[in-house]
Amino acid sequence: MMENALKLHEASTLDELEIMLASFGGEVLFRGQNSHYGEPGKPSVGTSFDRKGCIPSQMLKWCRYSQNVLDAFIQEQRGDFAYQQALLQHYGWRSFYVDVTSNPAVAAWFASHSYSEEPKLEMSEDCDERPVWLRKRMAKYDFNEGQGHLYVLDKQAAAEVGLVDLATLTVEGFRPRTVAQSAWLIGPLHKKPIPQNCYIAQITVPRSVLRDYAASHGLMDTNTLFPSTSEDPILKALLGLPWDEIKIEDGIKDLPAFRRALDLPEYHPSYVKIAPGSTAFYRGAKILDIQESIDGGAEGGILVSIPDLVLYGSADRNAPLRFPHIDKLIDEHGTVAFEADTLIQHAQLGDLPLYQKGVGVLRREPDLFEVCELTVRHPGLEMTGAGFTRGWFYRRQANGLWTRVESPLECSCGSEIVHGQHLSSLHITEEYLKDTESFN
Repeated sequence: MMENALKLHEASTLDELEIMLASFGGEVLFRGQNSHYGEPGKPSVGTSFDRKGCIPSQMLKWCRYSQNVLDAFIQEQRGDFAYQQALLQHYGWRSFYVDVTSNPAVAAWFASHSYSEEPKLEMSEDCDERPVWLRKRMAKYDFNEGQGHLYVLDKQAAAEVGLVDLATLTVEGFRPRTVAQSAWLIGPLHKKPIPQNCYIAQITVPRSVLRDYAASHGLMDTNTLFPSTSEDPILKALLGLPWDEIKIEDGIKDLPAFRRALDLPEYHPSYVKIAPGSTAFYRGAKILDIQESIDGGAEGGILVSIPDLVLYGSADRNAPLRFPHIDKLIDEHGTVAFEADTLIQHAQLGDLPLYQKGVGVLRREPDLFEVCELTVRHPGLEMTGAGFTRGWFYRRQANGLWTRVESPLECSCGSEIVHGQHLSSLHITEEYLKDTESFN
């Protein structure tokens, strides 16, 4: 495809910028940056993955929680890879996409403000008033004098690369971040920047003019583009995840310290003196530390430790349901509980202090098994109970293949995604049991 001739423009006043932006019509998108990358007249804009690289363990966590948030709030998009990536991109991780906007004022705001963050330690208390240290990533955007850059992109050319309108990523009655930023995504892009033919123009403007343009369209401060938890239920869900214990240098070692399960940047104060019971501070407790058996279990039972990857990872959903190593455990022990060293919160449970800690396989008949979640209650600093939720049922055939069978006792949620995740965990567990060393 022939590359478009990128037009270079400059605007020095608000009126000039308004007239210039209006001249491009409606079939364009915008991106704002306070620095230009690439050769003059040849922008180089790549994905956050290309810039920062991949941390697999964090990526798996973000993907799992993004899917869960979509499942809770925007079910029609819950299986869509692009929308999962949108949450990663806009709430603080990284993705295979580049974010752009249909609103030039949003682009102008980002072109006139610089991002920065700093760690913050806060002393808080759990629901039983036991002190804890909390480490947070406090982020902000500040205006700085200088030149900013607006890029005007052709929507049709971008569509040939891959274009996602996030206007459908909405929650009725609320204002999630993607809506506040009139967000679109270009991609997926793997180790390459946005193609040059997507660019129509680059406009260089004093940041003070860009700031005033954004303000004239109602974008006055960070809150207008990064709504707080009262307006954004997606952010509320992500900030409501369990806290994981961390090691802090000498000086505060006598008190436990924690970071968020997803270590996302925060733009709003979130200090509370006493955290509610729905906030878990996880220190690595094991179920057998608090009780001798798991509520809801069937005959006998064994508890097997598994790596976190089992719960956060994703296996091929079309793989045959054949689990010889798990079969052996079931035949020997009846009930098998696979426990990870993590807590997973489901947004659907709201403020209940209930978390997934693993997967259970319960033998109901010699070859009839119930596959379900291993769930714990964990208010504050302590785990106080563990049990199995209702699951779906599978019958083991003579050839060892499991097949789904309906049962009046099964979970009634009807979610292929939720129960498919349980099977995914079993597939990964089977691989772990086959070769535990490879998971180290």
